[in-house]
Amino acid sequence: MNDALLRVQDLRKYFPVTRGVIRMKEIGAVKAVDGVDFAVPRRGTFGLVGESGCGKTTIAKCVLLIEKLTNGSILFDGKNIERLPKSELKWYRRSVQAVFQDPFSSLNPRMQVMEIVSEPLVVHDQLSRRGREARVAELLETVGLSRDSAKMYPHEFSGGQRQRLAIARALALNPALIVLDEPVSALDVSIRAQVTNLLQDIQQEFGLSYLLIAHDLAIVQHMSHIIGVMYLGKLVEVAASRELVLKGLHPYTKALYSAALPADPDQAGDEIILSGEVPSPLNPPAGCRFHTRCPHVMPRCSEAEPLLKEVSPGHHVACYLY
Repeated sequence: MNDALLRVQDLRKYFPVTRGVIRMKEIGAVKAVDGVDFAVPRRGTFGLVGESGCGKTTIAKCVLLIEKLTNGSILFDGKNIERLPKSELKWYRRSVQAVFQDPFSSLNPRMQVMEIVSEPLVVHDQLSRRGREARVAELLETVGLSRDSAKMYPHEFSGGQRQRLAIARALALNPALIVLDEPVSALDVSIRAQVTNLLQDIQQEFGLSYLLIAHDLAIVQHMSHIIGVMYLGKLVEVAASRELVLKGLHPYTKALYSAALPADPDQAGDEIILSGEVPSPLNPPAGCRFHTRCPHVMPRCSEAEPLLKEVSPGHHVACYLY
């Protein structure tokens, strides 16, 4: 992908495991993310799906510079974010914002909405108080809240409204990329569609890019232009959203989507039941990490790791079946 805003190359993040109290000894490492490559398109959405613990949120933390990379690189607008001088690091933090899963825990309960939404402006912009107030009022209207909301506290809002506040805060500095980590999973089903549609409208209006992380396959399918499927720290398949949903190739992708609720109950396919448990990331199996649960396992699957290869234009899969 030539027109990529964010490019992740061979990203690895290992967490050391130690034993002992006084004399701590490193006995291994949890390979949370182990050699991942993908690109987030400009003004587009890249969605990451997979079971809990597969490494999705760790990738988000690396992109947000909350976690330091073990190896690999993350390029934003062609620049390696780990090598940015301090003068440009502030530019990166302005350009990349986040919306987290639980809007109540991500908003300071002791601060009024005016303080919460204007906080990034205080840190990064030299606006007057009147300028900040005008900007906050504009942002609140953008996310569908009244200007009077600025005087209220987070506990006075519903879950959906609190997430709108989190979105308003993320928009304060006119970012180019927003990391959405389970942005609607903590909300009632009845208002998930409202927040999802709001995010899409904002993306079109401001030309934003999204890195979307979610368990809800329907939300990812609806919002994403490209979807990557992760299993135990690895990307096993990457394709355009519609292509992946209708013609997913990897056995894990097929199992993942067969377990999701169908849009049309009359067209529900056979559910694929996987045997066994997800292996430990502390000691992942050799070869393909999915081979211990795969219904199509072959001898070579446990011997060498399959590479993520392009099997059709824009469709990549890491599986010896293809």
